Amino acid sequence: MFQIIILVASSLALTAAVQFTDCTTDKSNAIVTVQQLDFSPSPLIFPGDVHFTLNLTAYQPINYLFVDVVLEKKLLGIWTKVPCIRNIGTCNNIDFCPILPTILNGSSLISKELGQQIDTMLESALGHKLRCPIQPETLDIKDYTLSLQAVSSTLSWFSHGDYRIQISVKDDPTTTDNLGCIKFLAKIGVPTPGVG
Repeated sequence: MFQIIILVASSLALTAAVQFTDCTTDKSNAIVTVQQLDFSPSPLIFPGDVHFTLNLTAYQPINYLFVDVVLEKKLLGIWTKVPCIRNIGTCNNIDFCPILPTILNGSSLISKELGQQIDTMLESALGHKLRCPIQPETLDIKDYTLSLQAVSSTLSWFSHGDYRIQISVKDDPTTTDNLGCIKFLAKIGVPTPGVG
């Protein structure tokens, strides 16, 4: 969930003082919780910098981690699901463990440069490389700056607007019950010509 939240959130801008809700199916069985999530500026403009804060705790070892993402964009006042394209959009059963290595080897829609920044940020915050299985620990990132590149032509249609995101984690791809979940809103702005 560490990487998914960072990847989705660093691709989107969140309103100031990000409002998020815990949507865990059964909170007594939660193995991952988010205590703090914040981004600035809002709206985010590509290319540009985003300041990122996240406090997240894994309470027990996690051998297998699958992620479901619901990503909706407001179109003509109606929340519309963004289709899943190479693990970006509304996607189910994303195998968490190979996500960052896939980005780092250039096999993702997310830029390799952003993947390297995320890898460095995680190692700095944890004191070690993030590897599966995930051990019980707290990830505490405070006001880390990520430099975002221009949006690729593949994702240009996706490049501005209001978004609603739900990220849930589970240890079994055949279940709909999650072991940790977060919902939040995001906003991406339109670049101003001649500025930047």
